[in-house]
Amino acid sequence: MHEISNHNLENQSISEFFRYRTEYGELQCHRLKMPDGMAGELILKVLDDEKALSIEEVFVSRKFRNSGLGSRLLSFAEKTASTLGFRYVELRPFSTDPLVSDTRLQEWYTKRGYRPDGGKMYKRLNNGNFEVTS
Repeated sequence: MHEISNHNLENQSISEFFRYRTEYGELQCHRLKMPDGMAGELILKVLDDEKALSIEEVFVSRKFRNSGLGSRLLSFAEKTASTLGFRYVELRPFSTDPLVSDTRLQEWYTKRGYRPDGGKMYKRLNNGNFEVTS
């Protein structure tokens, strides 16, 4: 497994890869790139007139897992939601990696404050604690 330190991750910024506007809102794709390739990706759906920001995908490349990157991407999504005035963040926990079960992924989100509700998971935001920097 590839060794990286949290210090290396802290020095990398999450940059917007694309923004696609629709009549209902927009999709945003944010990527974290490392010198040897893409480390992670976050896709957000920002819908007009909704209470929750929808996280469509949190992806971390296998060689960068267990480094805190997934938590960092999730935190970035929550800070973005707060800045945009959303009260909740929602997602559907599903794994695209055969080595990570949906149940394991749901447990990972639960440890980060998300609660199941049907097929989705939600987290209520405390909007006073966030500041988006990059």
